Amino acid sequence: MEEDEMDSLFEGMVLFDPNSSQLDSDSHPPPPPQNNGEDPKIEAPPSPPGSSSEPLDENLFSDLTAEFQFPQEKRAAGLRIGYARDSNNHDRFPSFDADEVIAGGIDSPDSTVSVSVPVQSQVENEAQPEAEVKPEAKADEAEATPELRLEQSKALIVEKLSRARQLAAAVSSARKDSIARRRAAADDLNVASVNYASLEKQLEEACEAEDFETAERLSDNLVAAQEKRQALLAALRDAEADCDAVDSKMHEVLQSQIGAEEECASLLQQFATDASKNAELLLKAAEELSSTETDKWLSSTEELEAKKMGLEFESHIIGEAGLGLNSCIETSVEDDKKEKESLCKKKDILMDELEKLLALVREKEQEIAQNDRDIQQVEEKIANVLSGFGEMQSTIQAKSSDLQEALSQIHLESEALSTKKTEIDAVLAQEQERGAKLRELARVSAEEAEGYQQVAALRKSLMSSILKSREDKVRLAKTEEKLSKDVQKLQQDVSAARTSLQELSSRKSSIQQDIASSKQKIIFIDKRIPELEAEKKVAATARNFKEAARIAAEAKSLNVEKDGIQIDMEKTISELEKLEEEIKETVNRLQETEVHILSKEKEVATAKFQRLLLVSGIAKAEREAALELGDLEEANLLLAEAEAADSEAKELEPIYNFKMEEIESLPKHFMSLVLISNLGRKQLEELAASVQVPPA
Repeated sequence: MEEDEMDSLFEGMVLFDPNSSQLDSDSHPPPPPQNNGEDPKIEAPPSPPGSSSEPLDENLFSDLTAEFQFPQEKRAAGLRIGYARDSNNHDRFPSFDADEVIAGGIDSPDSTVSVSVPVQSQVENEAQPEAEVKPEAKADEAEATPELRLEQSKALIVEKLSRARQLAAAVSSARKDSIARRRAAADDLNVASVNYASLEKQLEEACEAEDFETAERLSDNLVAAQEKRQALLAALRDAEADCDAVDSKMHEVLQSQIGAEEECASLLQQFATDASKNAELLLKAAEELSSTETDKWLSSTEELEAKKMGLEFESHIIGEAGLGLNSCIETSVEDDKKEKESLCKKKDILMDELEKLLALVREKEQEIAQNDRDIQQVEEKIANVLSGFGEMQSTIQAKSSDLQEALSQIHLESEALSTKKTEIDAVLAQEQERGAKLRELARVSAEEAEGYQQVAALRKSLMSSILKSREDKVRLAKTEEKLSKDVQKLQQDVSAARTSLQELSSRKSSIQQDIASSKQKIIFIDKRIPELEAEKKVAATARNFKEAARIAAEAKSLNVEKDGIQIDMEKTISELEKLEEEIKETVNRLQETEVHILSKEKEVATAKFQRLLLVSGIAKAEREAALELGDLEEANLLLAEAEAADSEAKELEPIYNFKMEEIESLPKHFMSLVLISNLGRKQLEELAASVQVPPA
């Protein structure tokens, strides 16, 4: 009975040999992982048979399936974890079991490489464009910066405007010389005109005093004075032509200055346009580069996060597997522990029974020894089981350590991606700052271009008013010259008519003398013929026939001479009548010409009066400009010219009843080309506002 009780104590106890499980596992190795782009599915090895303890359930983790989807076009990686018991799902979604992870999934080098190497290569591939961008940025820095190009443009503008101002200064100096020559020529002409007027007065006085010798000498002097006066007038016109040429040159210089300012405005406007376009292109390129790099960074980050989640999930699976393994170990040795506890209790009972049944010592000692051996075997079995599972725990810990290292590597790569993102943002911010600077340069350049354009427009508007005044002055000068030539021609006609009248008068006097002489001869003949008739009768009475014949012949000759004289006198009287008619016509023509001369002289005086007012106004405006520019010498010359023009105009005013306010073509304001070429924008605006000149 005791044997039956002993059998009942060890009933159901089966030794579990972990080595046999290991051998079975080695004899049936898991299939190699498929490397066709899908996650391999590795089945767990079967539990060793013949063990009384509960073996590891091969389907313990079969319900858990990890499904990874990695899109080909760098889209957000998707990670799905769930239960996949359906066999169709195994065909659609590759899976792996926890036992595979425990058996060899973590040991596989491909597993570690698949986590770390692609991410590193991705980081290197993303860092390569950045390394390629940096030399380009350095090359751009080596080129001329927009600020430098703007400074170069401004230096070119300053050089052009400086040349224009230097040319204006040279023309202004030449203008001052031409004004001095014109003033000297005008003074010489005035002196010659005074001398001519004095000689004319002296000639009239000599004629009135009938001092013909003095009159003849004064007439010769008057002709010489007239020739000198004409020469000085020609010199004055040449000097005025020189002044007009210099004014035209000044106008061309101002035009070139305006052209230079417009060119400067165009240059700055072009720079502003180019800078704006470059800023837009720069910002667009920076945004595109930033967008591309950000997309790559996001793709890399998402892939890294997906891999990180996969590794974390794998780590979670391994942790769950470890917990399951520990649970399996506890479950596997639970019966043995209970059996051990039962045996220990039985030993205690036996020891109690041994103490109570000293008689059965030998039998019980044998049973105790057997029991001790059984306990030792069970302990060895537990130790072996624990040893077998200890290796698996070490493997799990090693794989877990590898996973932690991979996670650390991913963390480092994540930090590298964060650094790259920071660099991308910094590059974008730098390019945006460059774009902002370019836009600011474009704005400043556009404002300066607008300033130059406004200055050029103001100079054009003011110059158009000045140009009109100068054109009017030139037109009036040409009109005055043309009318003066007409007057001179008419005066020549008057002189010729007077000469002709003198000749006709001389001929008339000669004819009248001839007629008077003929009348005297006729009277003499009429008186002599009766005397001869008386003498002939006396000679005939005295019978002096020879004397009577001579007297008769003389009387006859006188009658013939009388008839001839009468015929000639009739012809002379007819000629005298024709001559008197011609004299009358010449006098009438002379009077008409003198009236025409008076009319032309008034026209000349009108043109001259208007021209003198323009000359005075222009000279006064130029004088104010010279005073403002500090040129006192030119100011004095211009003052003398203005005073001389005013004096001549005042002399003409009472003669022809001219009034300044009745002249509509006279401008209200006069300006100086030199002043306009030297004034700045603000002063030009004030001047244009004061003279009410509309913008061009």
